[in-house]
Amino acid sequence: MFNKEKNSEARSFDIIDLISQILFSLVITLAMLLLAPSDTGIIEKIVRSPIILILNFIPIFLTGILFQGIFGRRRFALIFNTIFYLILFTVHRTKVFYRSAPFRISDIGLSLEAFKMSQNSFHPDVTSIVIFVIFLVFLIFISRFFKSEKLKVKDRLLSILSILIVSALLFNFVYSRDAIYNSLPLMGNKYNLIDHFNSKGFNFAFIYNLKKSFVRSPEGYNKKEMEKIDRVDHGEEISVIKYNPRPNIIWIMGEAFTDLSENPQFHFSKENDPNYNFKKLKKNSVMYGRIVTPSFGGGTGDTEFDVLTGALTIDCAPDESFAFNAIKRDVSSLPSLLDTIGYKTMAFHPGYAWFYGRQSVYPKLSFKDNYFLEDIENPEIKGGYVSERQFSEIYRNRFLEAVNNSDEPIFSYGLDIQNHGPYFYDKYGKNLPYECDSILSDDGANNFGSYFLGIKDMDIMLGEVYDMMMSIEEPTIMVFYGDHLPGLGNDPSAFDEIGIKLSNDDLEKEIEFYSTPYVIVANESGKAFLNRENVEVKDGNAISANYLSSIVLDMLNYNKVDNFFIYNSELRKKLPIISRNFIFDGINTYPRKDVKGEAKELYENYKKYEYYRINE
Repeated sequence: MFNKEKNSEARSFDIIDLISQILFSLVITLAMLLLAPSDTGIIEKIVRSPIILILNFIPIFLTGILFQGIFGRRRFALIFNTIFYLILFTVHRTKVFYRSAPFRISDIGLSLEAFKMSQNSFHPDVTSIVIFVIFLVFLIFISRFFKSEKLKVKDRLLSILSILIVSALLFNFVYSRDAIYNSLPLMGNKYNLIDHFNSKGFNFAFIYNLKKSFVRSPEGYNKKEMEKIDRVDHGEEISVIKYNPRPNIIWIMGEAFTDLSENPQFHFSKENDPNYNFKKLKKNSVMYGRIVTPSFGGGTGDTEFDVLTGALTIDCAPDESFAFNAIKRDVSSLPSLLDTIGYKTMAFHPGYAWFYGRQSVYPKLSFKDNYFLEDIENPEIKGGYVSERQFSEIYRNRFLEAVNNSDEPIFSYGLDIQNHGPYFYDKYGKNLPYECDSILSDDGANNFGSYFLGIKDMDIMLGEVYDMMMSIEEPTIMVFYGDHLPGLGNDPSAFDEIGIKLSNDDLEKEIEFYSTPYVIVANESGKAFLNRENVEVKDGNAISANYLSSIVLDMLNYNKVDNFFIYNSELRKKLPIISRNFIFDGINTYPRKDVKGEAKELYENYKKYEYYRINE
């Protein structure tokens, strides 16, 4: 790259280099505005705030100079910088459409997973493709007029060093400053990160949010104090529990499962009711309600993290998402607690073992027997993924085999995958028949029809597992819940078409945006192990997903063997909901970034314990 022997015809950095980088950076900034997933007109974006344009222009200009220093040639650097940003803007736009979340630095770790998943479910955005191609062809053509000899090694090294110094200074004194960021105009909801990216430009918002990409210990954190709280000997309690009978535990999370079909606008024949078995479980339940999950339209692993560890993705994960990335060592969790008291712990996910890093994360959570797509001899694919029918068959067979061959109780964890979005008509090639009181577009009708078909298949699976549980003599309990709401299109979404305006305006709207149903049931012998009076949460009420495990542990009287889950259980009574943007103490609602009084102290102390639990 820096070959001095070929330096005889090299040149110095000149004014044409500067002009070409400025010109290309201006055009790329225009592409950023056009590719932004926003309805705001291009002229309004330009005139609204010249400062925002400058702040978004500068990173493009600086990386252009950096690439020219690295590669030495002007034209190659111009083209490389163009492709780099067009890809970045397009990926961001695509993620917003599919996941209702902006592109963050931690998403790079999921690039392989995203590529694999898109092979089953990607429908191209024509606007993105057209803009991408037009700008790429135009700038490649223009770059023909900016050919040059290679830069001298000295000039290249000087430009790289200069850019690195300038970038560090700009980040510390401009791009990371709250005062500057918050002073710029925001069009939309202050709790909606997409609105921030649209209003302040992708480059500026992306760089500003980099400081959230690295998990740091909370203010006032003291490891020794946390050790005193956490490291308490529970040997006697463990021995007592292990000596007494314990029920098997069936624990299933449904991909994008909701009770959306119960919205009064929808009408189904009895045989097509997508929630037929779920409603039967609710009727026969020990407890039911809603969990507030950390994500929408995706992020299954984040709901897994919250439920299994009792910690919060929004506190523990880089960029407040992809929480499994925070698990670097053995972490105490629901399965590790159950393993401690003698349960055989097993997990089944019919997706690739590497997705969300489950093949390494599950053992760290103390799942001892793990089964993935690679272990299925003849996968039965429906809608691009392993079918609910095969999931049900494998799950039930593995559970019964474990029950019959083990002297210890079984904790069988499973999550399906068939109904993973998006929900275009061609996902299944047909829709579930239904009627809707609202007038739907073709896309909206297909989104609902395809989604409901997948939910109907899941409901059949749910009924089969429930019937299996009821047929066995061994005491068994069952927990079932959804991981997140489905993404049902954009501009408008199918939700919009039936009058559901998903937003972060207040706590009630956020619960609508981020909550899914849960139900806890048991067979006749299993019910004797569940003490409903141990839990203060009323049926139908919402609680944060990180409390679901402590609810079950409380009813089983297992919480006493783990200090963190004891702490979690007590916090649940005082702060039942901690969502992405709000904290609810049972009476008052606070912005999560501006909690007051006792709620602030409770939340800050919990963040310290979470950090210790996940990182120390």
